[in-house]
Formats: sequence, structure tokens, C-alpha cells
Amino acid sequence: MRGCPAVRDHRGATSYAADGEVTFAPAPAVEVVEPVGAGDAFAAGYLSGVLEDADEESRLRRAHRSAATALRSRDDIPDPGVAASSALTGRRP
Repeated sequence: MRGCPAVRDHRGATSYAADGEVTFAPAPAVEVVEPVGAGDAFAAGYLSGVLEDADEESRLRRAHRSAATALRSRDDIPDPGVAASSALTGRRP
């Protein structure tokens, strides 16, 4: 299924598919340091899941992890170790 994701709010995102299937994935709780770039990071995480042919829930979860990494960064370019580790595992090193 390929869906169209819609970020709802701090609680999560929902994806709507053409066949009517709806998928929700909760957002992880994060301490927001800077919101700039979180939307772009969400889109990049989602699209990386599309490229790897991940299921819809996995795409949304990956998107949330990418956005969370951006939200925790003070700079436009986060520490590479934190970004890579967070994006892959969903946890901070």
C-alpha cells in the first residue's frame, strides 16, 4: 500500500491510501530544541521508507524518528553521530 501521510500534531501521523486503508503511527515524545527542519526531516524519513519498500507503518515510524532528530538539534546541521544513530534506532546514543 502506498499512502499519503498527514502529520496530525504532536501525537502522530496518519497515512491515507487510495484503497481506503488508514494507517496511524504515534510520534515519539521528544524535547523540542528547535522546530526548523522537522517537516523536511519527516518527509525525508518517509521517502527513504518508500525507496526501501517498507510497509506503511514502518515508513511513518521512520519519518517520526527523522523528525525527532531534527527537533532535538540546536543547529541546522545536527551532530552526524547523533543524527545517524537516532534515525536508525530511534534512540539517542
